[in-house]
Amino acid sequence: MSVLVQEKAILASLEPLFEKAKAEGLWFFHHSHDEGEVWCSPEHLRLQLSKGEMLWAADHWELRSPLAYMKTLQRQAEAAVEEYNDMAKRLGQDSRLKLSKLSGGEARAKEAS
Repeated sequence: MSVLVQEKAILASLEPLFEKAKAEGLWFFHHSHDEGEVWCSPEHLRLQLSKGEMLWAADHWELRSPLAYMKTLQRQAEAAVEEYNDMAKRLGQDSRLKLSKLSGGEARAKEAS
């Protein structure tokens, strides 16, 4: 199979995923040992594909909720702040981090003396 035919076949296999992602507000997710975790909005993936990048067949992608991923990241950030503060306390350091909510609901760590 020529490279051009293979590329067209991959792009065609992705179209149903693009339609579902758009309809349900999902993003493309890929994980491999070489690439790690890759999250792409449908728009970003289309841009990458137009550059001949991330040209992976549909079975290499999952559709996932980016909002659920953000909640996971927030939980990880909270755990990291808690671990930092625990270590600071054990070392007798006065420095502590505090996770605060921003107006859009995002969380950020800041130092609380």
